[in-house]
Amino acid sequence: MGKFFEAIPERLIPWIREQHLFWVATAPLSADGHVNVSPKGVAGTFTVVDPTTVWYEDLTGSGIETISHLRENGRMTILFNAFDGPPRILRLFGIGTAYEIGTPEYESYIPFKSRKPGSRAVIVLKIHKVGTSCGYAVPKFDFRQERSLLLDWAGGKERKQTEGSEEGTMAQYWKKKNSKSIDGLLGLEQAIEQVGPLLNTPHKILDASSFSNSASSAVFVRRRELLIGYLAGIFTVVLYFQVARSVSSSLPMLSAWH
Repeated sequence: MGKFFEAIPERLIPWIREQHLFWVATAPLSADGHVNVSPKGVAGTFTVVDPTTVWYEDLTGSGIETISHLRENGRMTILFNAFDGPPRILRLFGIGTAYEIGTPEYESYIPFKSRKPGSRAVIVLKIHKVGTSCGYAVPKFDFRQERSLLLDWAGGKERKQTEGSEEGTMAQYWKKKNSKSIDGLLGLEQAIEQVGPLLNTPHKILDASSFSNSASSAVFVRRRELLIGYLAGIFTVVLYFQVARSVSSSLPMLSAWH
């Protein structure tokens, strides 16, 4: 059942990279503060550096709880679970650090031209414990495709920013929604002041077609794997009967020789 490790077992790293969804849990130190759990997705935002270090690109949302909590105490748990294949729950316990867009640390992880629309920080987790458990109660789901809505929405706000609009910009949104947590802890700081000049640098904006292509590729790979498995099964059965027939036909000869 449950097992604990000091680092991510090597055999689980490929599995982590295949997942489309993970959860991030943080909390303030205050006894009456709000514990936060955030689902995270979008292909290409999560990276395993080594068995004790992971990071993800934090995209804009209506809250700033994770970054605020990390500023105060650094405690964070990231959870993955299997929606297909063998059941599994994986927890990464550690100390997290948030590097806002516009800082040298952010740039060292994500060159600005490679960032996704709405990217506001890099969250780095230094792992001190890893836990696995059964996941027997987690239902099975089939992955269909990524949602492009968040990137499309953020791309629109960033375009308004670069066009010099005074309304509906990303800086305006961050200042209104991301400057403090619901408990009043500090949220974004440097990013709000620097987003204007930064967004004058052209960067790649993903659209729905990129996700459709990714989803189609994933379906093709899955179907190819199933076909290969099916053909391998047929080959094994045929080989078994051929060997059995050969052994059966040789038994009378062996009896006569003896």
